[in-house]
Amino acid sequence: MFRIPLNCTIALLIACTALAGCGGRGTPSGGGGTPPGTAPIVLTMTDTPPTNVSILSAEVTLTGVTLNPGNVSVFSGSRTVELTRLQTDIAYIGTTLVPPGNYNGTITLTFSNPMLTIENDTGSSLATGGSNPPCAAGAICTIHSVATNLSTTITLSPILAVSPTTGAGLLVDVNLNNLLSATLGADFINGVSISQFTPAGSAAPPVGAEDVVGNVTSTDPTHSKFLLQDGLGARTLVVDNTTTFLHFPAGTCTTFSIACVQANQILSVDISFRTDGTVVARNVLFEDADSSDIEVEGIITKTGSLTFNMIALAESTAIPSLPIDSLTTVTFTGLTPSDVDFTHADSTAMDTSAIPFSISVPTDVIVGQQVLVRRNPSSSGTSITADRVRLRSTRVTGTITSVGAPFFQLGSLPSIFVPRGTAVIQAQTFAPTIYAGTAIGFSTLAVNHVASVRGPLFANSGSPTLVATKVLQH
Repeated sequence: MFRIPLNCTIALLIACTALAGCGGRGTPSGGGGTPPGTAPIVLTMTDTPPTNVSILSAEVTLTGVTLNPGNVSVFSGSRTVELTRLQTDIAYIGTTLVPPGNYNGTITLTFSNPMLTIENDTGSSLATGGSNPPCAAGAICTIHSVATNLSTTITLSPILAVSPTTGAGLLVDVNLNNLLSATLGADFINGVSISQFTPAGSAAPPVGAEDVVGNVTSTDPTHSKFLLQDGLGARTLVVDNTTTFLHFPAGTCTTFSIACVQANQILSVDISFRTDGTVVARNVLFEDADSSDIEVEGIITKTGSLTFNMIALAESTAIPSLPIDSLTTVTFTGLTPSDVDFTHADSTAMDTSAIPFSISVPTDVIVGQQVLVRRNPSSSGTSITADRVRLRSTRVTGTITSVGAPFFQLGSLPSIFVPRGTAVIQAQTFAPTIYAGTAIGFSTLAVNHVASVRGPLFANSGSPTLVATKVLQH
């Protein structure tokens, strides 16, 4: 059913330091010389998507992660993650503490409430399982996916070694091709696998969690920390000498430090992790000084005169009447400001000046673009009145059809593109473009390989061009 692999990766970043005075939980194997104490565990998530069924939004809640032997809890509570933006990215979930040791047993993950928003381009009605009504041909439908197994237990191989001085990491890969049935039901036993990496090491996911848009609810200048809240949860982040501050208004951030970060700002943050598990705001991008106008990021599904429809993928503050996965109609005027988000690849600027984007030019706005809309507080229900529209990074997965530096062509696109006349997207790379997966540079990109690409998507007079800040070759 699915032409393009959809790998949603949950990276369980397990980093360890001996913390004096902290009692251990559970009984990791290896015993004997294991020093007393606990170690922080950082959980993150990333992704990659069906033939003639475009997954516009995929949401799941992680409710528990347990290591054995010892029944050691790595994560409890709940964290909801929107997966489609993770085709190229990592989503930070949380941090906890575990006893140091060698874990040679199993890891159990428990999920809940998987939901999908799809566009049915199969040409016929699509059965979606359970009590969900069939999804009509050409329709956009939100599906409460029926799950046959909401948990999975996986044997750790090799042994997971968590020492007082060296971190360890688990990369949990949720493959939607294996996870989803023909009726879009979910089976987490069949769809999940695990690999290991070292936090902040050469094999760690590059950059860490990326493009997290939220509002600053509080700051702690003494400890160089701030609390970033978005529509799915809150994160405490550290600012240090590796942090880069981007796009702050002149005069508001004269010395790059925690002093730049103020309560009620809306920021877009890239997150990285130290070897000891500390969660660091690696890149801090200023979006807005006032959090009262909530920022809603989404993928455009239909365009019109001074309107477009989009699926909400992220919100700087949760909107009760517009949950993530919802279809919204955005209205604007010819005077509504628009721009391109400050484009960078891991803090290095990328030039988009030669490719225009303006919300007042109808041909600049196309289906498949991801945009960040500043929502006027007068908006109600599922409708948004836009105070500003900002072109953000689109994430798209396809097959490389040709390569010629600095461009490559991406075909076999999700079906949301093809009926609107976009059969091929041209990806333009630059020196700072980040490469991942089997790609370590432009010269390693290969025709017929599947790749997931991130960057702003420009209509470019009918020849859509994506300025690639990141390329993940599968």
